[in-house]
Amino acid sequence: MSDRDPPPPEPASGTGWEGRVLVGRFHVEKLLGRGGMGEVLLAHDQLLDRRVALKHVRADAAHGGDRAKAILQEARRASRINNRHVASVHDVVTDGDDVLIVMEFVEGESLRHRLAAPVPIEQFWDLAAQCLAGLGAAHAQGVIHRDIKPENLMLTHGRELKILDFGIARRSGPREGGIPGISTSTELHPGPAGTPPYMAPEAHYGGRVDERTDLFSLGAVFYEMLTMQHPFPGGSYEAVVDRIMNTPPRAVSELNPAVSAQLSGVIARMLARDPAQRFASCPEVSDALASARGDSGERMTQAATMPVAGGPPSRPKLERRLYAGAAVLAVVAALIALWRAFATPALPAERRLAVLPPLTPGATGDFAAYALGATELMANRLMRDQDQPGFQMTTFAEGYEAKLAEPADARRWFGSNLVLRPTLEQRENRLRARLELLEPRRGRVLGRRTIDVPVAEPFAFSDSLLDGALAMLHLRARSMNAQADLGVRGAGTLRFLMQGLGRRRAAATVEARQLAIAEFETATRTEPDPSVPRAWLAATCLGQYTASNDTSWLARADAYAREAVGLDSLRAEAHRTLAAVLGYRKRHAEALEEYRIASLLDPSDDEAWYRWGRSWQRLGDAEQERKVYEAAIARRPHCFKPRWWLATWQYRNGHVDEALTGYREMLRRAPDFFTSYANVGGLLLFRGDYAGAVDTLRIALELNPNSTAYNNLGTAYFNSGRLSDAVDAYNQAFQFGDADYATWMNLGDAYYWLRNRPDQARDAYRQAVRLGREVLAEREHRGASPDPLITANVATVYARLGERDSARVMMARSLAVDSLNSRVQYQTALTQWQLGARTSAVAWLQRAVAGGYPAVWLRDSPVHRDWHEEPGFRALLVSSAPASHDRSTDKGGKR
Repeated sequence: MSDRDPPPPEPASGTGWEGRVLVGRFHVEKLLGRGGMGEVLLAHDQLLDRRVALKHVRADAAHGGDRAKAILQEARRASRINNRHVASVHDVVTDGDDVLIVMEFVEGESLRHRLAAPVPIEQFWDLAAQCLAGLGAAHAQGVIHRDIKPENLMLTHGRELKILDFGIARRSGPREGGIPGISTSTELHPGPAGTPPYMAPEAHYGGRVDERTDLFSLGAVFYEMLTMQHPFPGGSYEAVVDRIMNTPPRAVSELNPAVSAQLSGVIARMLARDPAQRFASCPEVSDALASARGDSGERMTQAATMPVAGGPPSRPKLERRLYAGAAVLAVVAALIALWRAFATPALPAERRLAVLPPLTPGATGDFAAYALGATELMANRLMRDQDQPGFQMTTFAEGYEAKLAEPADARRWFGSNLVLRPTLEQRENRLRARLELLEPRRGRVLGRRTIDVPVAEPFAFSDSLLDGALAMLHLRARSMNAQADLGVRGAGTLRFLMQGLGRRRAAATVEARQLAIAEFETATRTEPDPSVPRAWLAATCLGQYTASNDTSWLARADAYAREAVGLDSLRAEAHRTLAAVLGYRKRHAEALEEYRIASLLDPSDDEAWYRWGRSWQRLGDAEQERKVYEAAIARRPHCFKPRWWLATWQYRNGHVDEALTGYREMLRRAPDFFTSYANVGGLLLFRGDYAGAVDTLRIALELNPNSTAYNNLGTAYFNSGRLSDAVDAYNQAFQFGDADYATWMNLGDAYYWLRNRPDQARDAYRQAVRLGREVLAEREHRGASPDPLITANVATVYARLGERDSARVMMARSLAVDSLNSRVQYQTALTQWQLGARTSAVAWLQRAVAGGYPAVWLRDSPVHRDWHEEPGFRALLVSSAPASHDRSTDKGGKR
């Protein structure tokens, strides 16, 4: 903060802060700013005898949506930045329930004040270098500023630049006489924020915010420093955003003749609307500026030595040679910088691909469906190249169901390190497409292909899409053309097939699926041997059955699938669809054979392999299921999915060590896939390695925050006695909309065993009972059998609430359904203990451990604090293996 900046609209005196001493240490001198969550104060640190800026977060604001917790996290991350050009975060302390973030107080003036006069080009180089040094140091720590602007760039009395407010302050409100959106008041806010004229397009529309977002803002600052104009002026927020999204600013060199074309180009690239077109990092900008500075210096030197009428004679020949050598070096430096900036990065050795749904600007409903279907067919064909070492991919169906929209989504959900983004258009009589291969971690474009084919040649269009993707991925070209690969001969058939696939994929209602059925029926009528259209028609009818529970749709799906197999018994799609129909008809032995055939016909078909194995499980033959997964691994040893299936089989069948090894092998092949870490963390938790579980689960949560991982993290904290941390983790699980009965029960347990939160425990338990009973009622309404784990858990909660009769009723119901389930036995033991039947409780606990419930949890969990006095319990701990396995143990941190 700066003491020389004008104060915000709030009065700087009479606020009630002056003269107060906070936490016995900070003597408040005055209020600097105020926002929705608290205040910014100038204070004297009496302990260390220095002036500091205090960001005070009020308790009432802190309780709203975990905002203060997010601010604390940002402050701690910002405190790790160690650079002279960044205002330091000294400390984070609490004052009762309030939070104080102690920051360096910077005396001087803001760059906004400095911009009252032009910035000479020589001063610009120095200021720009300081900005990039500070911002680069923050980015190296994973901290994104999100509000770079002249107000947050301070010049000390020694003319050193410092960057303020990393990830902590959000500015709002127009400054009178200034650029609209420039702020004068400070609002503490942990979320994505900024000042509109300096915000990148993705910050306005809610896209991914990363290092390139800060570089856009810094580019706007550089533009203003060199031109005395803002690149995106406007009289309102809407006008500013419209300019940012649609109107490139004038070149800096047009407004300031002292600026070289190369420097102007650097700033233009920083202000590119597409993040992929910007520099990826501060060092890249620094390299480009160094090259531009050399070019500018050479131009100025040459201008200064150019002979003029009546002027001094030209320099000696030797000196001219030296200048010529300098010019050569400048050209070489420029070429190196351009190569660094524009050279296409190499593909990763292990390629994990996801294909995004296509962009279809201005498309009609029919062409939007066609484009979606064409993209799915291309992705399905690409799947068959997973036999090539180093290549694996997420199915298009998985990506679409996960609602992937941006490359970063693919990395977050599936650990993809490559993303293919297609854009498809139909113009007059042409089909056009642009394929972009992107790296989601940094958003870089690794390759582009443009396709332009006559609309009457859909097979050529399909082949061109595939060939373009294969070329960018450095995969071998396919020898089979689209007609043979897709199993249709007519161009019209392919058109209807693609439209049907697109409508089916996008359908969310019975009526929408009916439109897809109509497209597939048309495709079958236009094809002499319509095996493939029949197979997709059967799959869509099966979707109608699952959505409506109308058995007539199941009968139609069965008939169409059998027709598809009869028309061409060598099409994997036909066998896989028939297998799915047979599965719904509970004819698992027949389904198994169809999945086996589909897997042999198309060894890359993940769904067929997985369901082939699961069909053996449904038939009760676990060993045959294992052999299917091992065969899949042998065919594609570089792919993570078959290892995932096998590790899960090991877990279900009691082989904990083998499961942990399998999940770690999966992690090696999918190191950015959050599920890999979540599974390893869950097993470490199961084995009682709580510290390892916490570390691993935190990695999973950094990659993709989710309810299950937070529940497991809470249980790791709970079992290791960190009950407050457990409460926090369980609370985090609620933000994902999965407020199920088990999470409420876990939260209730954490409050209950804190000993001093009985009211909060009771409230959480009441929610658990309500939601658990709702699930039981819904199952009864559907005619499904009761879930014994729900009734067993609810029984335990009733006992803790003192509702003994309800506890006994629920306990009896759970035992009547499955008394051999070790989880049910464990919950029965807890209920009996709460009811005072301690001998019976220990007996049930012995059965649970014998059935595989982890004895290490009995030793560590606070739930069993009072049990250690019981001789039978102590004997059970001594006699039990340290890491047994519960075949019925559910994932998700449910104890």
